[in-house]
Amino acid sequence: MTSSLLLTFDYEVFLGSRSGTVQRCLLDPTDAILKVLEKHQVKGIFFVDTLYLSSLEKETSAVCRAESKQIMDQLDTIKKAGHTIGIHIHPHWLDAKYDAAEKNWNGENKRRFALSNLDEEEKRLVIKDSVRILDRFMDPGKYRSYRAGGFYCQPFSGFSHLFAEENILLDFSLMREFKSRGFEDWYSFDFSLPPKDFIYRFEVDPLKPSLEGRFIEVSVNSFRLEGLIKLRNSIYYRLNRNNPDYRMMGNGKGSGNIIAHKSDAGIMSKLRNNTSFSIELMNPVLADGYRKALMKEKYLHFVSHPKLFTPGGISSFDLFLSYIAAEEVENDYRNVIKTHLRENLPNL
Repeated sequence: MTSSLLLTFDYEVFLGSRSGTVQRCLLDPTDAILKVLEKHQVKGIFFVDTLYLSSLEKETSAVCRAESKQIMDQLDTIKKAGHTIGIHIHPHWLDAKYDAAEKNWNGENKRRFALSNLDEEEKRLVIKDSVRILDRFMDPGKYRSYRAGGFYCQPFSGFSHLFAEENILLDFSLMREFKSRGFEDWYSFDFSLPPKDFIYRFEVDPLKPSLEGRFIEVSVNSFRLEGLIKLRNSIYYRLNRNNPDYRMMGNGKGSGNIIAHKSDAGIMSKLRNNTSFSIELMNPVLADGYRKALMKEKYLHFVSHPKLFTPGGISSFDLFLSYIAAEEVENDYRNVIKTHLRENLPNL
């Protein structure tokens, strides 16, 4: 049986008090990972933080204008290499402040961190602006892809009609069996009880499959660290904690939102924990663990962030792709979706 491997990237700077620089958070790590993808002839989906780009457009500083051009040039490179550009929305950029002296953004105001925090008109404007910014990178008439910032896509019914108007019909926001409550409960998600299928149709609630639903959920699975591999990973981490190859490439400060698996609580968290499949967490131990997980589950959905990459993580991802080179693996998300749904889907 052919395995499904989805490689997705949240293309964004940091979302807290310091955004970090475009060079270190986006351009350098993305260039590095594009070389690995090209080497192994695999494709990815890059979910681009549209409201960050919109914020750069609105600033008058020469630095912001230059950074905007650099990003758009890199998105051109990504598209020409055969990868897909998707929409990623962090509404908190509506309230972010730019410090010209520091050449950094402050995104500490989280009152509008999720689409659910916006009123109807704000949602409409944000979604239309997101489509406008990325329209040149998306194929006319084809389904558009979306991942909610921080996975905070509930309640989906609050904007599903607006997505349908813009042909945003593929959602990549449901992280299976995970949940989160944002700052002071202003936003949250709870995917503790996902449907059994990894990919399925739905209408207004991604937790409720519907054979006739307009939308398609491409859910995110996770990796359980337990037993020998947890021990080996812990030892490797301790031995390499000061290794410059495992120093993060980005230089900002995160939002502080906590996302956790439903079972990672109490005494059990000492024995096991669940993490996303992601390049930023990788080392040679996990490269082998991810390989085994792919062969066992036949479905593996990476969610990675260039800003969090380390040189060692990128090398380990290269190693992982080498491990699976001889296996039967489908990497084109279109074919993966068609196979799981058993539909032709000419507009995918």
